[in-house]
Amino acid sequence: MKKIIGLIFMLVLACHLMGAETTVTPLPDINKPGFIYLDKEQMYVTEDTSIYIYSLNDFKLIKKLGKRGEGPQEFMLTPGVAPLFIDVSSNDIIVNSFGKMSWFTKDGTYIREFKLPNPLVTDLRPFGRNYVGTQFSIAKVRHRILNLYDKKIEIAKEIEKIVHSYQEGKGLKVMKANPIHVIYDNKLFIAWKNDLFIKVLDSDLKELYTIKHPLERQKVTEEDKKKIIQFFKTNNETKAFFDMIQPITFPEVYPAILGMSVNGEKIYVVTYKSRDEKEDVQNTEILILDIKGKVLNKVTFPLKMKNPLRPSPFTIYEGKLYQLIEDPNKEEWSVHVTEIN
Repeated sequence: MKKIIGLIFMLVLACHLMGAETTVTPLPDINKPGFIYLDKEQMYVTEDTSIYIYSLNDFKLIKKLGKRGEGPQEFMLTPGVAPLFIDVSSNDIIVNSFGKMSWFTKDGTYIREFKLPNPLVTDLRPFGRNYVGTQFSIAKVRHRILNLYDKKIEIAKEIEKIVHSYQEGKGLKVMKANPIHVIYDNKLFIAWKNDLFIKVLDSDLKELYTIKHPLERQKVTEEDKKKIIQFFKTNNETKAFFDMIQPITFPEVYPAILGMSVNGEKIYVVTYKSRDEKEDVQNTEILILDIKGKVLNKVTFPLKMKNPLRPSPFTIYEGKLYQLIEDPNKEEWSVHVTEIN
């Protein structure tokens, strides 16, 4: 059965990418990747509490760093909240793990670490002289909050706030929102609404402009709901909490934005549009905008899905889509690189 699924996936991929150049390179070192990051010379893959550094030229492993623990060069994950986050936009690798930030050179040499005053602050990234990150408020009504933090990681200003999808005693609202924020060229791009609505702020949090585009939102079908509920019931990370997150409710339509990358003076918006699934592959529309939001192109890419809610790790960097895909025959991960402009 695995061979059949693998063959179907490769045929679907080939049909949709005719005319597009795609390279596939095995990554035998990784087993369960979390996120993928890129700069001009290297690719970084997180896996639990480890970070793999690869050459972007030939995808050869340069170094693996990090392990589970509380000492220097060791990381803990935020219990039930967030995985390991890294930022590679500066000259260093900045790692945000549970309770601390750590700095490494780009070749993986340890520099220093800093204990966070609030261990639940996640996804910290340098922004001007400060940092941007998120935290969850544990109150009567739970929120996810995007904050500006000073150098001591104390809150300087609240930027954005949304009601969390899980509220104790009220269950889980699936896909209530898919909040995304990206920093590029010392600007903060915020897409925390369900529509295609992106606010752009400078490092003083002055709003520079807003990008809006009408986008037909994909309907959530009954079949979609069944797949998602079954995933929550059977997934190792969620099945123990299945009763606690009841009732599970759904919106009529998906959010507009599945993912967003900003680099090379372009904005790449990955939408939920066209969820026509073939096994675990879905045709996904990507809008390519200029930095002010003008639509330059629309392309469709068969995105490999990790589960009904999340694709396999991917990012878009300077006109190329990088996705980590597991070969079901070899039980080996590869990086697939495709030109999308």
